[in-house]
Amino acid sequence: MFRFLHLPAEIRDQIYHDVLSTDTARRPPVDDDEPASYKFNLAILQANKQIYHEAKKAFQDNIFIKITTPWPESIDHISSEGRVPIITTGSRAEHFQAFHLWIWIDTPGFLLSGPAYSMLICLEDLPAFTRMWHFSNLNHQSLNTYLRLKLTLQDPHVPDRKIPRDLQNRLLRPFGLVKNLHSLSAHGAKVLPSVEEALVKEQAIPDPSPEECLERATALKDEGNKSLLAGDYASALRLYTDAFAAIHITVSGRRRHVHADGYYIGELASGLYKDQRSDYVRLVLRVKLVANFIQAYLKMKEWEEARFWGRRSIALFRSSLTGDLGDDLRDDTKWGWVREAVKMGFPAQAEMGKILYRTARASRELGYDKEVENLIPAAAICLPHDGLVQNEKDILNERKAEYREYLRDIGAEF
Repeated sequence: MFRFLHLPAEIRDQIYHDVLSTDTARRPPVDDDEPASYKFNLAILQANKQIYHEAKKAFQDNIFIKITTPWPESIDHISSEGRVPIITTGSRAEHFQAFHLWIWIDTPGFLLSGPAYSMLICLEDLPAFTRMWHFSNLNHQSLNTYLRLKLTLQDPHVPDRKIPRDLQNRLLRPFGLVKNLHSLSAHGAKVLPSVEEALVKEQAIPDPSPEECLERATALKDEGNKSLLAGDYASALRLYTDAFAAIHITVSGRRRHVHADGYYIGELASGLYKDQRSDYVRLVLRVKLVANFIQAYLKMKEWEEARFWGRRSIALFRSSLTGDLGDDLRDDTKWGWVREAVKMGFPAQAEMGKILYRTARASRELGYDKEVENLIPAAAICLPHDGLVQNEKDILNERKAEYREYLRDIGAEF
């Protein structure tokens, strides 16, 4: 029989850390619209008294953060909108005391005797939480002016022990993104003045204006285009990803999430796009960046990635005009919604035409001939003066005519 306790202590400690760490407990999201989750395997703590005491030390190496607010809907917002993995909520979170940071968010009129709702997250997910909060404030410009933030540091295992500087920075500095609060306080566990001062200094830095964000995204896109022309496709994709981030759109692999729509409302007051609507400029940039993403993947001969990005963008475009949430392009033969968009003067017509055409190229490489037959005519609607696209449409029409004639010759019905 294998005797676990006969193993050297250092090997047992490594096993405890492997079993009980947040990295091991983390479960990837089941789809793009959900956050990751955590499932800790705590059965090892129930083996016997010695293993309990040894393994408990390993579990205590994890850094947990407790968040408390007076608004029950905030838990769902943090999870669904921010895609922040939450370990637990409700009474388990409320009674949990082994946290290193307690985040208390309320308003000046909140009564301490009123109900409060808690959730537990890991240190690794704190930047996602503060980033979500940052996006929310951009969407609702006056949100933070009504909120108080209280940050309490503690060593949950040794009372009054000072938390090391590096860990204090990891726990407090992410809140530099959370600006224009009604009030902020940080205390407990001997908060270092230098860390608190750095946090306050970062909070005082104003967010870039919509004008600055759009111009930054444009500059990054242009740099990406230079890399694309130079054959440095990986750098082009990185720069296009940074351009998306500049206008508050996060891209990670195949996951893309749009944030802070409310920040891009109204006319731009200065700069490259002066007097244009900010949402209009942002939309055009988004479509251009997708078209460039697809082109980079085509150059890299990553046909599946090119087709994925194209199909998703086409489906989103169609959904915005028709309400059709499907992504099957094989049966979309009339493309009436494309004609309608062109008739309405869709602002990114040429870029959408490039997406349609480049998606067709990827589909051809992968053998999706029916998609090609449908996508090329749609691209031709958006790009009426593009000789290459129009020529491909003519070739398709000739092949269809030849096929009809063949069917007619053999007496087949069609």
